[in-house]
Amino acid sequence: MAKPGDEYQELVGAVAAALDPGASVKMGQWIEGPDGKRDLDVEVRGTIDGSPCFILIECKDWRDRVGIGVIDALDSKRRDLGADRAIAYSNSGFTAPALRKAARLEIGAASALKAGDGKAKVAIETEIIAKRLSVDSMRVKLNGISGKALDELEDGWIVGELLFDNSPVINWISELSRRLIEQHENATSIVFRCTFRQSSLWSYQGRLLPVGAIGLLFSCSKKWLSQVVRVDVTLGLFDHLRRRVTVPNQQAYFIGWINRDAWVETDKAWEETELEPGTFEIYLTLFNHIRPEPNSATPKLEELIAEREVLVDSTM
Repeated sequence: MAKPGDEYQELVGAVAAALDPGASVKMGQWIEGPDGKRDLDVEVRGTIDGSPCFILIECKDWRDRVGIGVIDALDSKRRDLGADRAIAYSNSGFTAPALRKAARLEIGAASALKAGDGKAKVAIETEIIAKRLSVDSMRVKLNGISGKALDELEDGWIVGELLFDNSPVINWISELSRRLIEQHENATSIVFRCTFRQSSLWSYQGRLLPVGAIGLLFSCSKKWLSQVVRVDVTLGLFDHLRRRVTVPNQQAYFIGWINRDAWVETDKAWEETELEPGTFEIYLTLFNHIRPEPNSATPKLEELIAEREVLVDSTM
């Protein structure tokens, strides 16, 4: 007859088997100890560097968080049975004192994860840190073939109506602005100037325009943003001591829905350190560049550029 917690015990056993496919994983075993038989929720036996290894796992499918008493009892059982390592799995998390003692005694504290499985009740959230690079404003100046300002343009002309080969030049400016803020992420302003070889394909509001050069001034900024999202795996665990999700081989890691309107400014930034083998970090960059004209082609202006200049005013 199934006992309360048996389903969670089976789930933990599946996680242990996925983490070490070559190990022997058994559930509900009894082992003779100094004071009689002791029950093992999950027993894992394998080898590490050629030496036998015995891992003792205790499973708690409780409504309340696991407290320090479970860690004390597991430490005693580990010593009685001669286990090389002990791990407590909780389906409801751990109290702070329990985690402090587990860390001191080098006892693992974990929760099993399985996306879409109601037996895994712990919800894991992580804070996503994103770098947002923005063009906050733009000024555009056009010169004619002679290098002088175009008399054909009246004050307050609309850059979105400037065309080259019947395609909006704003789409080329959009790609250029993204490329420039990516290359110069600490810039507060970027000046881009270029001259063009002569072409009759420029037009503005139906009139041909003799454009010979363009000057662009982008005012830029960089901000750090964050939001908390749900994460899950097809099968794996959350290490409460290291605050890290572990994903066995052949399993998948899911990041929950990122809400574009939920970002908030933060003082945190990426800590780009060398990663441990088998680990990963998420580095997300958001680009708030000049918006292109939707459903329109980008004019091929790069091949028309004769000379270019980029001037950067940086915060660094």
